[in-house]
Order: sequence, then structure tokens, then C-alpha cells
Amino acid sequence: MRTAGRIQKSWYESPWRIAGRAVSLAFVVTVIALIAALVVVPRVAGGSSLTVLTGSMEPTLAPGDIVAVRGVAPDQVCTEIGVGDIVTYLPEPGNPALITHRVVGKTVGAFDDGADCRFITQGDANSAEDAPVSPEQVRGAFLYSLPALGWVRQWVSENLLMLGIVLGTGLLGYGLWSTFRKPRTRVILTSGSGGGAAVSAPAPSLDELRVRELDLRERELAIRERELQFARLRLPPVDEDSFRELLPTTTNPERDQ
Repeated sequence: MRTAGRIQKSWYESPWRIAGRAVSLAFVVTVIALIAALVVVPRVAGGSSLTVLTGSMEPTLAPGDIVAVRGVAPDQVCTEIGVGDIVTYLPEPGNPALITHRVVGKTVGAFDDGADCRFITQGDANSAEDAPVSPEQVRGAFLYSLPALGWVRQWVSENLLMLGIVLGTGLLGYGLWSTFRKPRTRVILTSGSGGGAAVSAPAPSLDELRVRELDLRERELAIRERELQFARLRLPPVDEDSFRELLPTTTNPERDQ
């Protein structure tokens, strides 16, 4: 017996759907990785992510790059940071403007503020050294950088409302499209005996359905006739005397008939 049905076409059977799934997956993975690199990793390391605004560290760091720094406790700065490291520090105690430069010199000793060292920093693109930096001014040590993402973050922060409207409209449109679009289906024929692969076939016409219905009715009539024949064969034989006993109220002439 072969039956026909409709099944929805799987996404992996279409090259365009495969490409769409791959692009969507790559986009989601990229967004998650960026969030982790910009927020999660620096927070776990006790630091933050900063945007480079000047070219004093070129070519290592360019304007627009994002720098992730890890936090360093003031009492551990002298032991954890050495010459060649890149540090982020306050140019003056209490000044919120941060500077990210490389340590080109380190002085170890006892100082008036109770610290055990002083750092000499300098930008890779600068020709002059900075003023000595105390451990209290250091806010973090360099972890890694993300090129040009600082401008993207700045644009997003300045256009957050517009970005929210665009994303909301896009999600709403996608939801409406997914709700009202017709699913792509195909008709397949499967064999009831098993072992046969699904074969694509066009949908049956109205005339074909009528012919199938008539064929089924003829089969039903044939089955009923066979059932009647079997029922007759199962009835016990009845002789003349037994038949007369089945009619006790009839007259003799009627019995003779």
C-alpha cells in the first residue's frame, strides 16, 4: 500500500537556507564573542575596556581601538608590572583622564608616599618620556586590543534610541513574516511494505481522487459479498422435518407447500 502526504521541506535541503543558517550562526557567535571580549573578560579580570583617542601609541594602538585592561592592586603594582608592559594610569591623582603608555623605566626604592617604586612611561609614537608614575596612579595593565571597535561603540552610545527602534522594527517584521508566510511543502509517496525510499510526486488531481474512491467502493462491495458467502457456508443444513417444526402455527396445506 502506498500513501501520499505533505511534509515541510527541511532547511538543510536548500543551499540558500544552509547559507542563511551559516550566516546567522556566525553573526550570533561573533556578537557573543564581542560581548565577552568587551565586557565579560575585563570585568572578570577586575578591569575595564577603554577606547583609544590619540595616536601616541601607534602603531601598537591606533585611535578608535578598544583596549582591555586588567585590574592591579596598588600593593602589587611594583611586583607585577615591569619594563615593557603597557599600563593605564591617571596623569595626576584625581584626574579622570586616563593614559595608556608603555613602561620604559622602573625605579625601585623607598619614596615619600610609602610606595616601593616609580615608573617612567612613554608612548610608542612619542619622543619624550612622561612624568614619573606612582603605583597609586596605575589603574590597570594591558590585556589585548580590538581594532576600530571604539568608533562603533561610540556611535552606538550616541545613537542608542535610533538603534533600538531599528532593531525592534526588524524583529517585528521578521515575526510577521514568519507568521504569515506559507511553509514550503512537497508531496511524497511512501511504500507501506517498507524498505522503499520516499519519492517526490505531484499532488493527485480531482479526477484521480474520484477514481480512487470508486475503486475503494468496489473493493468494499467485493469484501461484503465474500463475507455473505462465508456466512452461508457456516449455516447448518436443515432437513424437511426440522423445517416443519419451525412453523408450528401453520396449517398442513401450508406446511406441504
